[in-house]
Amino acid sequence: MKKKKHSIGFYIGVVIMTAGAVFMILPLYWMLISAFKGQSELLQMPPTMYPHKWVMTNYQRVLDSIPFIRYYLNSLGTSILNTVVGVLTSGLIGYTFAKYRFKGRNFVFMCILAFMMVPYDTLMIPLYKLMAGMKLTNSYFVLTVPYFVNIFGIFLMRQFFLDLPDAYLEAAEMDGCGHFKRFFRIALPMAKSMMSALFIYLFMASYNSYLWPLISVSKRDLFTLTVGIGSFYSDRGTQTDLIMATSVMMIVPIVIVFSLAQKNFVEGLTVGGVKG
Repeated sequence: MKKKKHSIGFYIGVVIMTAGAVFMILPLYWMLISAFKGQSELLQMPPTMYPHKWVMTNYQRVLDSIPFIRYYLNSLGTSILNTVVGVLTSGLIGYTFAKYRFKGRNFVFMCILAFMMVPYDTLMIPLYKLMAGMKLTNSYFVLTVPYFVNIFGIFLMRQFFLDLPDAYLEAAEMDGCGHFKRFFRIALPMAKSMMSALFIYLFMASYNSYLWPLISVSKRDLFTLTVGIGSFYSDRGTQTDLIMATSVMMIVPIVIVFSLAQKNFVEGLTVGGVKG
């Protein structure tokens, strides 16, 4: 078989993409190797690209300095709950707007979309006042319930369900399936790819959230990883080796979640073209 010849544009594209990949991977590589360096080597100029002396005690020093496991469990527990509920509510609401006809449907959906234009930071003060008035600050409630509904997730799932053929749902209805059965047994399994993409997005948004947990929680037992690491950095800002080790431990759940959902995530992005 003849070898396919590539144009010069192809090779230029490969070089550009390779350079971009290296540019994006370099900070991650630097963080990983810095977690195994001593403080003196980290401050050395010019910087070293690999540890000349491997320091294996940084992680243990972090665990001895702060209740890292507690922060870990707080972040993982709230993020998983927020993500599961967020995906479910996004699917239900998006399915309702896509497949049901009711008066004012488009107007209500446009009002919901309008809130996407409002920066989340501007909503934090009224949201905090609401939670404080209900005496719900410094609780797991305040770290979870505000994340249970996501406007972007609703929009994403609605666009997916708009392209789902009605014939599947009509056939299920003829077989005696009610509204919820049609959603959970027909629509939801067919949206697995899009839900995987949404799952990763919501998990990262909740897991990496910093400002809201910072202002709504003051008890150290309720600190999430982001707030705990922030306070750790304030206390030990000059100990860069420990900060790097803490950051490496923090990204482990994100890497695991993305690795497990990677195939469906890419597929979800592929079928995620939106139509009006």
